[in-house]
Amino acid sequence: MRRLLRDLAIVIFFGLVAVAATWPLAARLHTAVPDLGDPLLNSWILDWDCYALTHAPLSIYNAPIFHPSIYPLAYTENLIAVAIAVLPFYLAGFTGIALHGIALLIGYTLSCYGGFLLARTVTGRTMPSIIAGIVYGFVPYKLAHLQHVQIIWAAAPPLALAAVIAYRRQPSLLRAIAIGACVVFAALTNVYFFLFTSAAIAMSFALIAIAEKRDRRFWSQLAIAGVLTGIVLLPFLAPYASVARQYRMHRGKGESLGASATAAEWFVAPARLRFRAELVDAEVPQNERELFPGFVLPIGALVAMLLLRRRERPALVDVTLRKATRWLDVVIVLLAAISYALAVAPAIHIGSVRLETATLPAMLLTIALIARFTMTGSLRAFLGRSRVPLELWIAALWIVIGVVGSFGMRTFFHSFLFQYVFGFRATRAPARWAMIAYAGLAPWAAVGISELRLRRSLQALLLVVALVDVWPRVQWEHAVVDRVEVDQWLNEAKAGPVFFVPGDDVSTIVQYMTRASAHHQPMMNGISGFEPPLHRHLREEPLGATTLELLERNGCRYVVVRPDWCGWKAPLVFAWLRDSIASGRLAFVRRFESGINGDWVFAVARNERDWQRHRAPAVRDRAGFTPDEELQRLLAGQPTFSNTTFGYFSAPAHHATIDGMLQVNGWALSPFGIREVNVLVDSARHCYRAALFPQSDLTQRFPWYPETPSPAFALEIPRRPDDVDVATDVQIEIVDGRGVATHLPDHLIQWR
Repeated sequence: MRRLLRDLAIVIFFGLVAVAATWPLAARLHTAVPDLGDPLLNSWILDWDCYALTHAPLSIYNAPIFHPSIYPLAYTENLIAVAIAVLPFYLAGFTGIALHGIALLIGYTLSCYGGFLLARTVTGRTMPSIIAGIVYGFVPYKLAHLQHVQIIWAAAPPLALAAVIAYRRQPSLLRAIAIGACVVFAALTNVYFFLFTSAAIAMSFALIAIAEKRDRRFWSQLAIAGVLTGIVLLPFLAPYASVARQYRMHRGKGESLGASATAAEWFVAPARLRFRAELVDAEVPQNERELFPGFVLPIGALVAMLLLRRRERPALVDVTLRKATRWLDVVIVLLAAISYALAVAPAIHIGSVRLETATLPAMLLTIALIARFTMTGSLRAFLGRSRVPLELWIAALWIVIGVVGSFGMRTFFHSFLFQYVFGFRATRAPARWAMIAYAGLAPWAAVGISELRLRRSLQALLLVVALVDVWPRVQWEHAVVDRVEVDQWLNEAKAGPVFFVPGDDVSTIVQYMTRASAHHQPMMNGISGFEPPLHRHLREEPLGATTLELLERNGCRYVVVRPDWCGWKAPLVFAWLRDSIASGRLAFVRRFESGINGDWVFAVARNERDWQRHRAPAVRDRAGFTPDEELQRLLAGQPTFSNTTFGYFSAPAHHATIDGMLQVNGWALSPFGIREVNVLVDSARHCYRAALFPQSDLTQRFPWYPETPSPAFALEIPRRPDDVDVATDVQIEIVDGRGVATHLPDHLIQWR
């Protein structure tokens, strides 16, 4: 019980560090995201997973996007384990954005604890293991991937390595199953980690087989655990295999090469690292390849190598392994010659077979070399005489695997797996192998700290140094995902499948998906790691000549148009609507309040023949127009009446650079009047009230809001507050006459 309480206190400590390091994420869970791309996609995945787990868990892969394709959840990370962790918050009514923020905090906490458990398994020391857990859990590489919650959830690799070490020490079926549980955990959080960790585990046991003589029970228990793991994983991985066959979903070599690291990029730190050190030329390309692990991990490992003393008795060399290897020497020479020939001549034809690279012969050459030294007993003798215990050799193997794997298509290792091992063809970013290396570094760093024999006060100081080494600086963006009337109607009317227009912009589509948490109706739109051919065509040509035909053929019932998001393409959208309505293929159903111009619903007449039951009554709005008259105004490019609060944020522009005074301006209108407009700076840590002014041209364009005689707002802030970083954000909060607050999308700025 004492150890359990101590571990609970350590987990709470890691959680508090996560809250502090990511602040003010915890204070603005319902809006704060690293950016408006992948975090919104992942928030939708978490919301859908939670919804499916509580409604139809066996249909979890049948996510309501990319209708009518099969298993859409399998086009990207499934995040099922992450969803299970945040499920209590979903049941408590938290939004998808909030679930994503909570998942980030839990992911950091569990990653730290995973690194801690691995380090403590090796060292048996608490404080060095806490330090190792911090530098692993917050390793700078993860800051470059803050938008990928599946990478923040990096607890599986160190837990798997700890399970391997525990099994090697005291083999049992339960401990073998624990290794399998880590693999399952990886598969349900991050497919990359599942593939990479599985490969590292396999090579770890190959090293154990070389270094030690183990009985049949040792390997049979592993085999049983492997079979059980496969049985558990089958329903989770089978959908991935199905969609790979159905839609040829795999990455190209060029795509993976673009996300393969170079040696120099192991010295590139992400921009989100607060105390960033430029160790190499800043012009080095990055693109998900900022692999610098900080200073504590590698320096701690170096100290371990210098100070480590033997703690294990030397292993006895089994002389029965010494056999004649002349035939293997011939094979090695032959493979070396072939590898060299293919390296200098990239394309060689042997009959009808075309060998494009040295990948396969180089891998076979490596295996043959290892086999040769294994058969002679040289490797076992070396490992037995080494002052480095086998557990740290296993960790060192993970470091080598992670570093070499991160080079991706630049080396034969990942290239071989990519070409010949199922599942690796789906990997776009081989640089993510780096997390395997960081897991291997964690126990080495803990051993190095332990070998220093520091007093408690110095260990506490080293903990502070570790925190400084990995402390982040995050510019949070704030998503505006208000539940609007059309989403509620889609839910009540069960109106799916539905197609949203505009449907060609990735950022717009991901917002449709985020809003779908209000209705969970099948959509023709979607965005993910992969995209079926039908939906790629609809995204690239959403208003093409064949669009309606494809919608009709695939069962789409309604089209929802949001003019505010059409931008410069609005005239094209309106022309497409006019033609489709005139031909009788689309029928106007009704308009719902949202933003400036609302959301407009049209029925696909050939599929939804009873659409008139949802037709809005011909009642005139406060501007004196019927719904059909409002539609004609919209299609003619004229403003329409909105019975809600809306506005426009003019300055500063998104991604603007501001020197000195910050000038903020825009306008806001409401049929309920405007009580105040607040300017929120730096994730709302600073709030300023803007002044309101009349603006005649705006009043003339929107003459239906006499309650808002002063629609323009403006504010000048003389200088940046001392506690605000140069990289910050500005958001507008409009409070109408009812006291209801409406937020406009925030703008990220550089304020110097």
